[in-house]
Amino acid sequence: MDYRILGPLELRSAGRPVALGGERQQKLLALLLLGTGTVVSFDRLIDELWEDPPQTARRQVCNAAAAVRRVVTRGGGRLTTSTHGYRLDLPDGRLDADLFRAQVRDAEVAAREGTPAQAVALLQSALDLWRGPVLAGLGSASIDAAAEGLREQRLQAVERLAELRLELGEVASLLGELTGQVAEHPLRESLRATLMRALDLAGRRGDALTVFEQGRRALAEELGADPGPELRSLHAELLRAEPKPERPATQIGRSSLPFDIPDFTGRESEVDSLVEAIGTRSPAIVTIEGMGGIGKTALVVHVAHRLESRFPDGRCYVDLRGFTADTPPMTASAALESLLRQIGVPPEEIPVDPEARRDLWLTETAHRRVLVVLDNAADAGQVRPLLPGAPGAVVLIVSRCHLMAIEGAVPVSLDVLPAADAVALFRRIAGPERADAEPEAVADVISLCGRLPLAIRIAASRFCRRPWSVAHLAEQLRDRQRRARAFTANDLSVAGVLALSYHHLAANRRKLFRSLALVPGADFDAYAAAALAGVPVYDAQDVLEELVECNLLMQRRSDRYCLHDLVRDCARDLADAADPPSELDTARRRLFDYYLHLADVRGRRSLPGRRGFETGLTWEPELPASASEEDDIRQLRAEYKNMVAVADFASAHGWHVHAWQLPCLLTPYLTRVGLRSGVLELSRNALKAAQALGDRCGESMALTNIAFALREAGRHGEVLEFLDRAIAISRELGDLPAAIGGLRDLGASQVQAGMLDDAAVSFAEAVALARSIGDQRAEVNSTIDLGFVDCNLGRYREADARFRDALAMHQLGGYVGGEVVVLINIGWLAQLRGRDAEAAVALERAVRLSREIGMSRGEGISLAWLGVTYRRQGRIADALAVGREALESARRMDLREPEGDALNGLAETCLAAGRLREAEALLWDAEELAMAGALPMVRARAHEGLAHVAARRGDQDWARTHWERAVALYPDGAVDAENPRAHLDDAGAQCMRCVSGQETPRALTVVREIASVG
Repeated sequence: MDYRILGPLELRSAGRPVALGGERQQKLLALLLLGTGTVVSFDRLIDELWEDPPQTARRQVCNAAAAVRRVVTRGGGRLTTSTHGYRLDLPDGRLDADLFRAQVRDAEVAAREGTPAQAVALLQSALDLWRGPVLAGLGSASIDAAAEGLREQRLQAVERLAELRLELGEVASLLGELTGQVAEHPLRESLRATLMRALDLAGRRGDALTVFEQGRRALAEELGADPGPELRSLHAELLRAEPKPERPATQIGRSSLPFDIPDFTGRESEVDSLVEAIGTRSPAIVTIEGMGGIGKTALVVHVAHRLESRFPDGRCYVDLRGFTADTPPMTASAALESLLRQIGVPPEEIPVDPEARRDLWLTETAHRRVLVVLDNAADAGQVRPLLPGAPGAVVLIVSRCHLMAIEGAVPVSLDVLPAADAVALFRRIAGPERADAEPEAVADVISLCGRLPLAIRIAASRFCRRPWSVAHLAEQLRDRQRRARAFTANDLSVAGVLALSYHHLAANRRKLFRSLALVPGADFDAYAAAALAGVPVYDAQDVLEELVECNLLMQRRSDRYCLHDLVRDCARDLADAADPPSELDTARRRLFDYYLHLADVRGRRSLPGRRGFETGLTWEPELPASASEEDDIRQLRAEYKNMVAVADFASAHGWHVHAWQLPCLLTPYLTRVGLRSGVLELSRNALKAAQALGDRCGESMALTNIAFALREAGRHGEVLEFLDRAIAISRELGDLPAAIGGLRDLGASQVQAGMLDDAAVSFAEAVALARSIGDQRAEVNSTIDLGFVDCNLGRYREADARFRDALAMHQLGGYVGGEVVVLINIGWLAQLRGRDAEAAVALERAVRLSREIGMSRGEGISLAWLGVTYRRQGRIADALAVGREALESARRMDLREPEGDALNGLAETCLAAGRLREAEALLWDAEELAMAGALPMVRARAHEGLAHVAARRGDQDWARTHWERAVALYPDGAVDAENPRAHLDDAGAQCMRCVSGQETPRALTVVREIASVG
């Protein structure tokens, strides 16, 4: 709410007048506004409102105050009642009289600091607030006295403005205004003195003396007094002085730059870039571009002041108003007039014709070293006529848009502040003592401000004026509604600054921008935007590029776009205000269908083992092209985070179809690339959604995915329960492919739990069921699973036959992911049989293929076992390098089993290299990981390694303890247990874990579970 008393009383909210009520209510509010921040007593109010107060006067005052309270409270004000009267408190900058006084004060500061042009602008802005006599139509003793005081302040501002304009060489344009002012206020000697000086500068000294004589007579007739010392001194000076030229000489060397912000912080690299660009080009034109609130003007003014000494002929500044609320952009002609005045051209010599002004600007600057700052430019067309052609000139252009059409310009794009600079800015404004006491909360505030300088500045300014903790400020900023209020100071708000760019867009551009707030993920592409808007992708691409050029969108990577967090808030508020909820839901559904369709189509080729189902699309959106399995995986990699965000939103807001289908389509991809975190929660939400819909197929798939996530966490007892339920539902529905998948998952879980015989039964049942329905791929994959169990149980010949058949089948079908799985198993089997050269060939190929198709899990397992092979071949340096790579890969992707493999394998290599301390640390890490993840075979192998370390140190008792522990941990029938048994039988024996650079005894075998990833 804006309160206006510089004229008739007026209240305005969002630019519209607000009705207050009758005259008594208006007069009451006027009296409270005149005493803002202080208590106005009941007695005074009664005396002011009535000449002869009635007995009910106090009650009527209370009634009127209640009506006033309802209005001001809605507008952010606060009317409080005390025992003596009422007190009205308003947010800063809401009362026009306060704004007037503040701008007059700022003008004086600008004048003292040597920027008269800025002082003139501030005074003119202050005077523009006046709409007539103060509180016209409302009279009382207090109102009349306050009106007279404000009237005097206005006249003082008028006089000061005339003085400053005269200093800037404005003579002809001032004469008419001053003549009228002196006629209206004939006894104001300062106004008369300014008029006399203007006439003298215009070469009209005789007229100036006449004005003095008129004033002398008026003072004598009205007051019986003579002119004061200032007027008499000026009169004498005019009589003594030599005649002056009619026009003042052109002045040079003046500065119209705004003041440099005292707390300017950071931006060292951008400052250096600007200084370098200015110093290496002649003439230099630099465009500084960025979103609203990013700190463009502050940076440019700071640099301009830093380089001021290089431009002795003038430093000019013009706000072109390209993005200013309720104000059209400045015309090039008006900007030229301002520039010409700033370099000292008298107003009467400035041509009216725009072309003539342009020619005069080029002429006046042809041989000058001038610095020109063109702030807030709308576009290149507005700026181009203002460019000086002098070789010594430098032009700094500030805009929210990319000004690509300005030839020869060096662009400098501003991003949000680096984290350290953002913290430094907050500390400087908020106060280092309070900020340093809560460094973590400061980091939260900086993050919630999106490292946007304007947001940080407002938040820190609000904080330093309140007895808050930084943590309390952060809490305020976490809530979107409170964040909007926290980022508002007086008439400046982050949302308002950002919305200015939006309002300059065409209608269809504005609509798409608003809809982007519906994207639940961090970024998006043109296809997602096209789905949101329901338009062809090429149309969406055009709009997105325009939004980038206007700095409403950011582009961190090619073809990917994102919104700054506070821009997203702005877009969401605009959408809530402009678009019906039904339209927003329709757009959101189109977007969600796009991600659902993409997950479905791109998974068919790249994830062929995935269970299929009919998606619940309401339309079929346009998808980006894909020519290969690699393209499919790349697109899924780019979008999976958005798909997870959509699934989370759908689950939280009752969009049940998307809430179960997206996780079920996405989990195979997450499994393939090793992104396990979050799968359990996604799958639990999917189960709830499927059950809410009564969709038994969805329920079965969600149960399977939950079981997978629980297996990864080592919660084997729960895994078996969920898989039994999933398999039962699949059989009930007659969905035998789903039952096959469930049986394979069940077998894998049984292997991980050390239940090898049970696993063999599950896999055999899956093979038989796949064969019965003619599903060859399912049969092949289940056969690999059986071969895996054969290896664990020492049945090498059977395992080899199964693996070779599966490899041929996958190669024939072009299924690279399946080929990787078989190659890992073949390499592992070759190790068990002592054929290390054969193992190396298979595992090296598995690593290469995994990387080609982005199969992270396959890569991690392949590297872990390749390191073992190199160690066994005596290639210790290679084994160390590959082992560390395997460990890094597994940890990066949060793969527990491959991490256990990598830790144990690298420890065995360190042991072979004589690095006992390093080996021991890795083995304890493996033991701890296996304990947390319920991985008994990983744990058993870790104890084998600890036994070898103890034996190397000569501690046979401790070694024997670890070997016994390993035997106890291995499942019944597992041939891996033969390694520790051999050492228990013979302290000098060699086994698969400790051999290096020689043929491995065939009597001892190395066995390790590798879960099928096909």
